[in-house]
Amino acid sequence: MLDLYTIGLFAVMFALVPQIVMYIAYAFLIHVSKSKSQIRYLYLKREAHDISFIIPVRREPLEYIERAIKRICELNIPNYEVIIISDDEFSVKNAIVEVVEKARRVGCNVWFIWRSIPKGARTGALNIGLYASKNPYVYIMDVDTYPEKCFLDIAVSILESNSEYACVVGRWGPLNYESRLSRALAAGLKYMTTTLYKARSILGLYTYPLGTGTLYRSDYLKEILKGWDESRVQDDMEIGARIMYAGFKVAYVDECSIYVENPSTYRAFRVQQYRWAYGALDTAITRARYIFRSNYPLSVKLEAYFYLLQYIPQVLIFLGSILLALLQIKYPFDYLAAAYPLLLLYIVAMIIHSTMLYREVRVNTSTTWETLTLMGRLVAVTDAISPYTLTGSLRAIFRIKTEYKRTPKGFYQRVYTGLRIPWELLIGLLFLFAGAITLLQKAILTAIFLLLHASAYLYVVARFPRDVFYK
Repeated sequence: MLDLYTIGLFAVMFALVPQIVMYIAYAFLIHVSKSKSQIRYLYLKREAHDISFIIPVRREPLEYIERAIKRICELNIPNYEVIIISDDEFSVKNAIVEVVEKARRVGCNVWFIWRSIPKGARTGALNIGLYASKNPYVYIMDVDTYPEKCFLDIAVSILESNSEYACVVGRWGPLNYESRLSRALAAGLKYMTTTLYKARSILGLYTYPLGTGTLYRSDYLKEILKGWDESRVQDDMEIGARIMYAGFKVAYVDECSIYVENPSTYRAFRVQQYRWAYGALDTAITRARYIFRSNYPLSVKLEAYFYLLQYIPQVLIFLGSILLALLQIKYPFDYLAAAYPLLLLYIVAMIIHSTMLYREVRVNTSTTWETLTLMGRLVAVTDAISPYTLTGSLRAIFRIKTEYKRTPKGFYQRVYTGLRIPWELLIGLLFLFAGAITLLQKAILTAIFLLLHASAYLYVVARFPRDVFYK
């Protein structure tokens, strides 16, 4: 049977090793994105045309729907169409119909489909829109996104010139900065787009479609892929695995942006990350054979599969940190000092990663203090949503079906339905208590580690109390 000391060292490994691997990997990807040129696709330049914009909606603010339609119409794309598919209650249907009719009166080619039985949630709505569309290109769009026309021009040109590409993915850019959280997530979005899409595409790795920000060939979707799998939550990653299996490629365009709205509240961010964690691992479990039986090189297949496991490091870090905190209450000891070679490697990796993150964020901030504030806030909220990425991952592992929950937008982000267990407060107090005990025992390094975790959780409680105490 393992003694407490050995268990403590295992906890340190879980808490540090995944972070070391992530820091090194991200630093490498950032270096690649800066040192090598973006892939240049061969295509005959054409103007975007014949695109069907499919917008699934459920509990979306009407002004968001109206704004999304207006933005598409203002792109002036020849022979476009907008298809709104609503899974809302009957009482909401007429309000959306009024928005659609208002847009049609000013010349927008927009159509409305209402599903009285929302079978398959979002993916079911996407399939309805897909098979109702009449154009050779399909763009899936959430109401809180806005594609630049130059992306659509390039994407159509690539698809017309290269039959091996099933779709083209654009670079996500932040659309909103109105809250503390959205400003921090905007900085994180730019950083993650550079590492997870730009750098990976430069290295020739597989690019997964984005749920909003991808232009598809309609005929490939309808005739070969047979639409989206309505039993899966993460539609973009799931169909990306099947695109691999079918032998097609996905192009990534970094020159133009797809502007997306970041969550403005911690509650909305929590809902989003829970769904993404579940959906990514669910795809990894159910679509592994599609990835590994594809004709891509083994290295590309392995990386594409590990990409789906992107939330596992965060889960392991959380579990290791919790185990370390519980051990301190029973048996206070400076486990990090005992694993000093690993701790030293962690510090070096963290410094390298933080330096590169600082440089990425600093480009869009006016002062060093603002940059450091955004970085700290981003780290805090990312740490605090760990219990929810754990829950989502466990549900995927044990095949517990989860309901598709859209990320709340607009005023829905501040609509609360009742009290909830404030896990952020409870976990923050656990880390604080364990850190204090450890500090009294003069186990300085482990105490600092635990107190840093406590500060992240308690920061979220202090800054976003309604989101913590209400659901």
